[in-house]
Amino acid sequence: TACKPRRRFKDHNGLDPKMNEEQVESRSLIDLARIFQEARKLGIGLVLIGGYAVAAYTRGYRYTKDIDLVADKPTIGRLKGLLSSLGYSIRDTEFGIAGSKRVNKDFIDLHISVGKIHDISTGNDYPVDLTLFKNAKRLKVKGHYSKTSLKAPVVDLDTLLLLKLMPVGRQKDAIDMLSLLLDKGDEINLMLLAERSEATGLRSHLLNQAREYARRLREGELDTIWFDVTASRLPHAEKRQIAKFFAKLVG
Repeated sequence: TACKPRRRFKDHNGLDPKMNEEQVESRSLIDLARIFQEARKLGIGLVLIGGYAVAAYTRGYRYTKDIDLVADKPTIGRLKGLLSSLGYSIRDTEFGIAGSKRVNKDFIDLHISVGKIHDISTGNDYPVDLTLFKNAKRLKVKGHYSKTSLKAPVVDLDTLLLLKLMPVGRQKDAIDMLSLLLDKGDEINLMLLAERSEATGLRSHLLNQAREYARRLREGELDTIWFDVTASRLPHAEKRQIAKFFAKLVG
């Protein structure tokens, strides 16, 4: 069954954190819908990655608000005007565009990658080509709390899992990776994962990551992380299946 969020209490200002998160999440999804709408008019191809992409494939086990996209053109200057009009402070990066927007007492962070998806935690890059856009799935994107939703092109499941296996040291990526394996594990193509990790030069890193996740699952560390975020336990049967997945992945 879907996980229920923990009971939340008001902060020292008398605000309900859950209500604040719902408002921020709703604003983020409204902005995301507008970005896709305007990008189509401008002829810019966009594909959703990150936490919202995971939520599109799963029951959405964690709260997210940040917008992560891949664009198909190196020149996306026209998109900057739209992002500025939506209230985002925009800056160019080595890998595309980054920005942020204040909502209540929080921020929505935005990253648009062009040419490659850069993982800041390891310095590794996942190269982007037209295949990523052709393989994208049009799915319903929803929030954890908010009822706001939209339909958008989302990166294919196998690539998304690879992207979530890349980072190190981030709790949210562990939650996302487990979410994908819990809800979509039987749809993951192990042969395709191996081919893509080899083709992108990430095979050694991803194998090490898989071994490390297997250890953390075996020693109960992932159970603790999962409970801290979802206030629920990883089901034993599903844990066995996840362990088998990592064993097959490392060969």
